[in-house]
Amino acid sequence: MMILGSLSMLAQELPQPSPSVHLEQRVGLTDISLDYSRPSVNGRDIFGDLVPLGSHWRVGANQNTKVTFSTPVTIAGETVAAGTYSLSMIPGKGDWTVILNTKTDMWGVDGYSQDDDVLRTSVTPRSISAVESMSLTLENLEVSSADLVLSWDETSIVLPIELNTMDLAMANISKAIADSPEDWRVYRSAANFYNQNDIHLDQALVYMEKVLSLKDDNWYNYYLYAQVLAKNGRKKEARKAGEKAIEMGRAEAAKNNAPFNYNDTIKRFISNL
Repeated sequence: MMILGSLSMLAQELPQPSPSVHLEQRVGLTDISLDYSRPSVNGRDIFGDLVPLGSHWRVGANQNTKVTFSTPVTIAGETVAAGTYSLSMIPGKGDWTVILNTKTDMWGVDGYSQDDDVLRTSVTPRSISAVESMSLTLENLEVSSADLVLSWDETSIVLPIELNTMDLAMANISKAIADSPEDWRVYRSAANFYNQNDIHLDQALVYMEKVLSLKDDNWYNYYLYAQVLAKNGRKKEARKAGEKAIEMGRAEAAKNNAPFNYNDTIKRFISNL
């Protein structure tokens, strides 16, 4: 019984000085995750002392820091395949070296080999207000880009990541249309994506005409059609489609004894044509 009691004591859960973090973020059509441990300054001198300049650093504490991409990405002009990589850095007096490596089961950087690198790039550090606990975050999220940001003490490293969102989206659109060629929602989703991103507006118009041939009793279909017409320079037709959207929307709302919440939005759209 004493032995079992001792084992039970040894198995108890205790707080870690550098707590672990798992972060997941979708950017465009790419899922990015980060796994790392967060050391704190605790009154120490960090870069140049605790983390010597010129030394290979795990970017955190405990096991190697990991970053995972669900699709191929581009960093510093280099294509990085979908997968999980260890993230490490070499701080310098000037630029730092940022490294992605296929070995992901290291304690720190023990067992690291440069032969397994998929990326080495130089990044200029930035000065920031003091950050007590080291953090890795994904910032400045756009449809096709994001920044991987290290912040600790008074130093920040920003690694821009480019995503292949548009090509992925186009492939998804083509597949969806091939799979469901008579589903008006597929064409509307594609046209809406083009409209929101101001791309392929002529094709967006083709898709919206297909939508109306399949589903002409939906007020939002006419509102989106109006927006796409306007962006194709056909403002007179856009105004007419917008007015029809209001008429249909009001009629639908009246059946439900409710206000048509898009009324003012569409009226402003028409007035700005």
